[in-house]
Amino acid sequence: MIIARLAAADLRSSWRVWAGLFVVCAVAAVAGSVPGVLIVGGLRTPGLQGVALLSISGTTAAFGLIAVLVVVSAVVRLTTALLERTYALWQLAGVTPRGVRATMLTETTVVAAVGAIVGAVTATAFVPALVSESLTGASGLRGVRIAGSWWEAIAVVCLTLVAAILGAVPGSRRAAAVSPLIVLRAAPERRKSIVVRVIVAGLLTALALAMLSGLPRSVADGAAPALLIGPLLVAAVAVLGRTVAGTVVRLWTALVPERTSVGFSLARASTRWSTSRSDTTLAALLIAVGLPTALIGGQRTAVTAMQGGAPGESSAGATALLLSGPILLAAIGAAATAAMTARDRAREGEQLRAVGASPGLPLLVAAFEGLIISVTGVLTAAATVGLAVVAEWVALVGTYPASRPVFPLGVLTFAGAACGGLIVVSALLPAVLNMRREAPALRG
Repeated sequence: MIIARLAAADLRSSWRVWAGLFVVCAVAAVAGSVPGVLIVGGLRTPGLQGVALLSISGTTAAFGLIAVLVVVSAVVRLTTALLERTYALWQLAGVTPRGVRATMLTETTVVAAVGAIVGAVTATAFVPALVSESLTGASGLRGVRIAGSWWEAIAVVCLTLVAAILGAVPGSRRAAAVSPLIVLRAAPERRKSIVVRVIVAGLLTALALAMLSGLPRSVADGAAPALLIGPLLVAAVAVLGRTVAGTVVRLWTALVPERTSVGFSLARASTRWSTSRSDTTLAALLIAVGLPTALIGGQRTAVTAMQGGAPGESSAGATALLLSGPILLAAIGAAATAAMTARDRAREGEQLRAVGASPGLPLLVAAFEGLIISVTGVLTAAATVGLAVVAEWVALVGTYPASRPVFPLGVLTFAGAACGGLIVVSALLPAVLNMRREAPALRG
């Protein structure tokens, strides 16, 4: 069958691009296993302990769902953008647009399914034990032992696969719409319709505002909405992508003069022009940095209302349980998307050397591009979390005058430094390997 042969050939030739989706789906399955084993544990545990486990699983699943939908769909969009020329060549060879679309969906399904299965099987070996250990510090749950099940693993695989396919449907339409003439000229960055993104972001923002309006009434019961208001706003900004982050890139990079560094100027231009690859990394980075900062900031702000202005500290085990999966997925997703663009960066490096640039300049550009994306993601996350924390304080201060906003700067700094370093290394490593491959030819 022509579609199967095309899919197999493309997976072999473009395996570096598809490897990003494989890794992200595997990590998504691991992240999804956390709420999965909590649900299984809640159903198997009698009494109030079982109810508590189900309650924790609901919050954990909400954060995991946000991360999976944003990161997986972003990686699928990037995969489509990176393979545009391949799809154009197929059409020149006689493949119909419908065939291109079917092949792209087939590849996405196969890669996502294999990745999700690998992740789910791997998770069975360590996730139940880690979840059990994380619950030892939770009130009333000490001694509860968590065990997974194969039904839970199958459900996680199916949900991960559905998320990938949902992201691939619009991507397959774009793949089928690629003009064959794109192989004869440089591929321009198409202005993608943002209608769907704006609608999704608007719905997330409306949900956050609804929770914000009821926040004062929920303080007596623990102020649970405070855990979700900030993360929902972070997800809304991540969905909008470059519509918001593009402005942040222009504003802060404009502070660096052109004459400061040729490498920085080239990286700045590349980041602004190559929106398809920088947008994906920014979305994943914003989730990785903004999600824990928003959750902890909202939680501590609500605690000041409950404790008469004293700043609150969160349970380390419970917080790690809530955030471990989404943060891991988003951080790996950000690094994977940075590495997926290695082929484009190699082509840009060849163009720089063709005009007489030093062999080290492509490395410098790759490092600066990773740095620009990292700083932009951290600044965007800081602004979003700051807005969420202040909004929660404004909603609380009328009823609880002693409340005050708490911005977890330490969490933002740690998460930003860790994820930013991962992105820079992921952008730099392929450039280093490419330079080492070309070194013998340059000496000859």
